[in-house]
Amino acid sequence: MTPAHTSHERRWRVAALVVLVIAGVAIAAGVRGTPAPVGAAPSPSALVGAPDAESTAWYCTGQSAAGGVSPGFLVLTNTAPRPVSAAITFVSDSGATAHAIATVPPRGVVVPAIPALSGSWESETVITSGGGLAVTQTVSDALGWSQAPCQSTTSDQWYFAGGSTAAANELYVSLFNPTATPVVVDLSFVTPAGTVHPINYQGIVLPAGQVAVENVATEVQEISTVSTIVTTRTGRVVAAEVQELIGAGGTTGGLSLVPGVMTPQSHWVIPQAQEVPGGPSEIDVFNPGSTTESVTVRFRLPSGPLAPLSKKVLPGTTWALPASAQTRIPDNQTYATAIDATGGSGVVVSRTVGVIDGATPPPQAGMALAVDGLSSAVPTHEWVVPPPGTSGSPAVSGAAPEYLALFNTSASSETYSATATTASGNKVVAAGTLQAGTEVVVPASTLAVAGLDPIVVRASGPLAVSEDVGPSAGIGMVSMPGIPLAAAIDA
Repeated sequence: MTPAHTSHERRWRVAALVVLVIAGVAIAAGVRGTPAPVGAAPSPSALVGAPDAESTAWYCTGQSAAGGVSPGFLVLTNTAPRPVSAAITFVSDSGATAHAIATVPPRGVVVPAIPALSGSWESETVITSGGGLAVTQTVSDALGWSQAPCQSTTSDQWYFAGGSTAAANELYVSLFNPTATPVVVDLSFVTPAGTVHPINYQGIVLPAGQVAVENVATEVQEISTVSTIVTTRTGRVVAAEVQELIGAGGTTGGLSLVPGVMTPQSHWVIPQAQEVPGGPSEIDVFNPGSTTESVTVRFRLPSGPLAPLSKKVLPGTTWALPASAQTRIPDNQTYATAIDATGGSGVVVSRTVGVIDGATPPPQAGMALAVDGLSSAVPTHEWVVPPPGTSGSPAVSGAAPEYLALFNTSASSETYSATATTASGNKVVAAGTLQAGTEVVVPASTLAVAGLDPIVVRASGPLAVSEDVGPSAGIGMVSMPGIPLAAAIDA
């Protein structure tokens, strides 16, 4: 693992920071535990703090202890030109806790050591001494691996569009309360037969600073498409899903870590996808609101757009669109998808790729969120794409970027650049101009110059940014969205 300490002097300064942070966590958590002011502008659930921020907070959940469903680690990516210190609090579902300090060098990446705690599941709170730090998670097991952003906010509601408990599939909802007060949580599950509210998942009491994980398959059984709503009666939490998709015989499949969505939205993009022979896939469009949504799905091949598909999605239902059944989409052809909804408060969108048979590297299946409109339209027009670990601590052996997709969500042409950042200098990976509603896919051969360095994407307007990472059996198995960067506070 990368060392967390660089000098005695720095350790002394950071130790003082920890004292302040521990004293301030209750205050910060208490603030985050109250509803946002009426009229406050919504923001992405993962947002890299302003470079001149005094401190920022990240919350990570969905990892298991070693030997569990989804053991993993954190990746700290510093976009700032100065070192950033992070105070990390680890907690398990047994109530065990531990603390650590990590110092991330300028434009560097650190994988802090995860202490061994009693219990089955773990979560982390990361409080930084400055802005510009992105925090992500990687998880892996025998079926494969996944990576996802942690959350930079808490919420009283979280939504998940996809999920499956069919056959041998396993679906877990991880709930983390990083605040200073207890929280009471209800879970609801939307299925093709209607919404169910299992009695065992109502009134879940989550004490301050604790984590609990619920096995959905024990209560909602043999359902191919399950959408989930997490609602708190009091307080605010962080939520993530862990999905195991298991093939026949139990030797193939995939593991996915999916962060929750706190705000349904009208615009979503899947910047890159590919249909593989024998591999079923679906796009799940979940309407958690009280009004019918008119949803339009637009597929775009490199040769141009296809005729759109439209559907009225009723309140509290999910449109499971079988993308692999669209004969207009050629196999092994990369394409992009834009999803637009009108008529209500918005929808939540994810894509699931079923198990691909044959001699392919794991994972052979996966599930990932589409890129939401709030993240695409961030005012800075900047996004960081963290790597899947470091050369000394990769997510899995051989983990590396395979495709970087940029989709122009605006109505005009936009310029863009993708730059690999290091403390010793930057390397431009790709640059150009994108016409409205088009995408560019940067291949592995071009991304090789970046290695496991972070990539920062800058544009003249809104973009949906997503990186596909290998090894895997196909595009969409392991994806990392571009995490938007906040504007400088004093700008």
